[in-house]
Amino acid sequence: MENRVWDTDTTTDPGSDPDPSGVTSLRSGVLTARQVVFFVIAAAAPLGFSVGAIPLAIGRGGIGTAGMLLICGAIFAVFSAGYVAMARHIRKVGGLYLFVTEGLGRPLGVGAAFLAVLSYAVASIGSVGAFAVFAQHAVQNLLHWNTPWELWAFVAVASMALLGLLGVDLNARVLGIVVTCEIAILLVLALVVTMSGGADGLSATAFSPHEVFGRQPGPMMAIAITAFAGFEATVLYAEEVRDGHRTIRRATYGAISVMMFLYAFVCWAVVQAFGDAGAVVQANADPTNMFFTATHSFVGIWAAQVLNVVVVTSWFAAILAFHNAASRYLFAMGRDRVLSPMFGRVQQRTGSPWAASAGLSICTLLVVTIFAVAHLDPYLDLFVLCTTPGVIGLPVLTCLASVAVFAYFLRNRRGLPAWQVWFCPLLAAAALAFVTWLIIDQLDLFTGRSGIVNIILPLVVPAAVLFGCARAVWLRQRQPDAYERLAS
Repeated sequence: MENRVWDTDTTTDPGSDPDPSGVTSLRSGVLTARQVVFFVIAAAAPLGFSVGAIPLAIGRGGIGTAGMLLICGAIFAVFSAGYVAMARHIRKVGGLYLFVTEGLGRPLGVGAAFLAVLSYAVASIGSVGAFAVFAQHAVQNLLHWNTPWELWAFVAVASMALLGLLGVDLNARVLGIVVTCEIAILLVLALVVTMSGGADGLSATAFSPHEVFGRQPGPMMAIAITAFAGFEATVLYAEEVRDGHRTIRRATYGAISVMMFLYAFVCWAVVQAFGDAGAVVQANADPTNMFFTATHSFVGIWAAQVLNVVVVTSWFAAILAFHNAASRYLFAMGRDRVLSPMFGRVQQRTGSPWAASAGLSICTLLVVTIFAVAHLDPYLDLFVLCTTPGVIGLPVLTCLASVAVFAYFLRNRRGLPAWQVWFCPLLAAAALAFVTWLIIDQLDLFTGRSGIVNIILPLVVPAAVLFGCARAVWLRQRQPDAYERLAS
């Protein structure tokens, strides 16, 4: 495993080439650290998350949500210490699938791969519902046209499918524009509220230990942790970045830093817009309009109208970024023969994993069609229920990776300090396990439902892992050559 720094050698057995063209690697050297950061932040949908989730966290948990966002960012920063160190030894695209395989063995690694595809795929599919709702509302508010949500859902699927088939550098440029607009509107609101002194004068109470830990930390933690969903996807672009390890290190810490401080500042600012006590009342009374009300009051009606538009583009950016992440996991599984070699095919001209992307686009179209025909709610059903396995699966996947990093370096520290490759991974694993428990324990706050649905949806996560483990065992027994090539 030594000296495996971004090796993109694609020499394979002629009889096992997944692509008749002979192309089995993604296009290299097309992404910078800044562009990878755009992908990661876009997946987190900073504006969509702020408008849709921060008010819920404030209403259910309290104004300490601002401080909790900093704590969640710190957890992922601790995880990243070992993560970045191990990334130096990962030779190709595959993300945390390869991490778990290297550290904990092929069966659990394949289980992690299935969990990763499930988590990112449902996140992408579910986000189509949120996009459709906000697009429908934006058209109604700005143009006074009544349009069906299904129209916007299918527009999102078609656009996602097209961009997913094109080059990753084009995707980065599109997401870069969208993310820049998102951050700009959020900062305008936060800065104007801050400079005006808020509703009752500025206060740092939202960061006090009493507000962060003394009230209801469970709901705040469960919602805040989702703000960083997909940050670990930086390694998914390992074959496509310039100056491999250095770029991934910068992108990882850059993405965490931007999200952590942006979310905390924006959350604190919106609390100031209503006052410490008034913010909780407003969040419970009218959570979906909390940011729009604050924007209208402090910045002006023009900003509220801009917010209507940018929220829509924010959700589309999330759809595209989650789709790209799921495509690359599926591509890695196809190239390693975990699934059909068809998914390991690459488009020669653009270097994109076209087969994996097309397969996920078809799956998304089918799911959206089913929800549309069944007349289910695009937000409460398509978005909330579809994304629930992903909300649980992503911290589980990251927890597995933390344990894998520790196990990998336990065998050979490779001259790295113990705090980086032993202590930090174990600390991150413990914190992420606790976070996962909180999410499951308070899942009814996310789904808005009670009963068996809150049992079935979490069970999808271990089912995906067990199915992947069983697939690896089958390969070991039936196709030992393919099994030995896994993640090699």
